[in-house]
Amino acid sequence: MPLFRNLYMPERAAALVGLCLALWGTGCGGRGVVEDVTTVPVGAGAVEVVVTESGRPGRTFLSLHDDENTAVEAARAVIRRHGGRLVELRHTGERNITFTLGDTTYTFDPNRMFTPAGIEATLRRFGAFSPAAAAEVRRLAEAVLVRAGLDTLSLVVAVHNNTDENYSAASYLPGGSEDGNAVEVFIADGSDPDDFFFVTERGLFEVVRAAGFNVVLQDNARATDDGSLSVYCGRRGIPYVNVEAEYGHRDVQERMLAFLVRIS
Repeated sequence: MPLFRNLYMPERAAALVGLCLALWGTGCGGRGVVEDVTTVPVGAGAVEVVVTESGRPGRTFLSLHDDENTAVEAARAVIRRHGGRLVELRHTGERNITFTLGDTTYTFDPNRMFTPAGIEATLRRFGAFSPAAAAEVRRLAEAVLVRAGLDTLSLVVAVHNNTDENYSAASYLPGGSEDGNAVEVFIADGSDPDDFFFVTERGLFEVVRAAGFNVVLQDNARATDDGSLSVYCGRRGIPYVNVEAEYGHRDVQERMLAFLVRIS
């Protein structure tokens, strides 16, 4: 399910695979993991799309923001125990990506690059826009979708972090900042709404709610086209879930991810 025609697929840096072979302590039961790095040019710079392989089958997790370290740590811990792989973007350790093209500097949110409307909106939000800059962003989006193997996944699982009381499941309630983008919201009594699942499928919503987790069901027909991966998947009928947790809530996020591993 390519985002655009003529997918860009950079050559893998095969020589790095052997150098990146590592053990992750007793949690991996003596098994090795491999990091496979693809470097994608973006303007005058580059972004690394890093695929961490456990060597055992399991879920594929995607991390798009380079500053959301709790989510990455939680995903790696789950991979060590249950198998699977993690696809992540690495560049500067910042949330957004900045690059130069000619004499102009551009900035964009990498979770707003999966539709043409989203690419234009995120570039304009942070400064300059041009068709040439949009093409650079589009190339990175295409590389992420290919490396993730989106066509082969039964469930697309993104991992994200938020800050306390800034963005949460409560944001989707009437009057919230995301009001209108969700069909239904469930927040368990006494829970922290910062820790929640965001899904595109009614069936998954019901399963998650029955397990007592906070969960939001995206309105796939009416959600604003912000270029996010959830919108991209929702409008194409691709099952998607974002496992969202507050920074520092690693144990909670691990439990949420492990729950997804156990369900079919």
